Amino acid sequence: MEAELNSTIKTMEDKLSSLETGSSSGNGKVATAVTKYYDDIYFDSDSEDEDKAAQVTKKKKKKRHRIPTNDELLYDPEKDNRDQAWVDARRRGYHGFGIQRPHQQQQPVPNSDAVLNCPACMTTLCLDCQRHESYKTQYRAMFVMNCSVNKEEILRYKTPENRKKRRGRKKMRSDCEDAAEQAETEVEEVYHPVMCTECSTEVAVYDKDEVFHFFNVLASHS
Repeated sequence: MEAELNSTIKTMEDKLSSLETGSSSGNGKVATAVTKYYDDIYFDSDSEDEDKAAQVTKKKKKKRHRIPTNDELLYDPEKDNRDQAWVDARRRGYHGFGIQRPHQQQQPVPNSDAVLNCPACMTTLCLDCQRHESYKTQYRAMFVMNCSVNKEEILRYKTPENRKKRRGRKKMRSDCEDAAEQAETEVEEVYHPVMCTECSTEVAVYDKDEVFHFFNVLASHS
């Protein structure tokens, strides 16, 4: 029993030592992790005084600066660039720019007024939208993500039309005639509610022209 326990402990110690030193190759050489260093020009300064001081220090002792790993930094420095490239590629698809070919000049993507997120769970809902001219907290868009349209529920909204024409008339009318005329000039618009797919929060409405009108969102302005 004791011999079996000692054998098991010995095996675990051998595995631990092999993980620390690296696995051995067929030639008997120990494989170690490649350490990356910054280029010397990375720490160069544009100031002449600082350059002279750096040259003096370099003559005294040349020290290489090791590049820390992402685990040591606790973040990925290139993640923002990758995320921005993904957003740009997604928006190019919206505008029909397609995939960029080699030696082809990249077409600039039109600016978006904001990036829209769900107010409850912070899920991204829209990358390309246009802000309302009068109501600054409302946005409209044609391309969305993480949104579901409830086609079974219908929202109706009546908008008055040609009010200025009616105000210019000087002829006296009765209340019944005014009510009838108002009913004829009112246009009924039909919408469908739009919910966030992650938390089912109502964030927008969807009209007959396949346009999303956001009103309950968190906007990140660029």
